[in-house]
Amino acid sequence: MIEHALLEEAHFDDTQRDLLKLTWELLHAIHTGDIAFYAKHSTADLSCFEDVCAYRIDGVDFHLSLMRQMAENPDMAPRRFDMVSPRVQVYGDSAIVTYTRLMTFDSHGTPVWKTYNETRVYIKQEGVWKMAHFHRSPTS
Repeated sequence: MIEHALLEEAHFDDTQRDLLKLTWELLHAIHTGDIAFYAKHSTADLSCFEDVCAYRIDGVDFHLSLMRQMAENPDMAPRRFDMVSPRVQVYGDSAIVTYTRLMTFDSHGTPVWKTYNETRVYIKQEGVWKMAHFHRSPTS
């Protein structure tokens, strides 16, 4: 989970902390196949740009399908992931969370790292933060 000391040192307010925690939990849900959590905290019309596709993907169902595949093949998931240099911008009932995602994989006992720059856009619906869009780009 996100280190408490990091949050204190960064001087995030309560809303920013909640959004960082939600972002971490969504990433964790992806890696563990927690489809119910991911669906609950994403809009049905979720849109994204990511490296698995050359064009915008619309709808949460695409992501739920990928999560099912990952759940069936746990070797696809990283052993660990970290959110490096997070920034949270809140504008009323909208928010933007940006960070570099460092993922550690195990390759026959040797750690292998992959990094991505990610942006998650949230909106508050009926008092609940939901992810409405994300963008993921490999760092190199």
